[in-house]
Amino acid sequence: MSPRPNDQDRSELRDLVANAVQHRDTEGERIETEFWQTIDRLQGRYHGAQQDIADKLSIKRNQILRQTKRYRPAAQDTAND
Repeated sequence: MSPRPNDQDRSELRDLVANAVQHRDTEGERIETEFWQTIDRLQGRYHGAQQDIADKLSIKRNQILRQTKRYRPAAQDTAND
């Protein structure tokens, strides 16, 4: 049987869980950014690539446009305007 927790153990556990949640959120955002930046590069490979990507992801083309614009690096975004 596990020992009964004391206040210090509970506090430490809460801090560790909070750190794990923060790490998950940070990494999740990084992965999402990388994904959409990759999709942004891939959609220019050939005429119709955006539709092929949309079909594979089961989403609409305008959603690809919105997401790639959202996650596009700032320097690249201003260069395209």
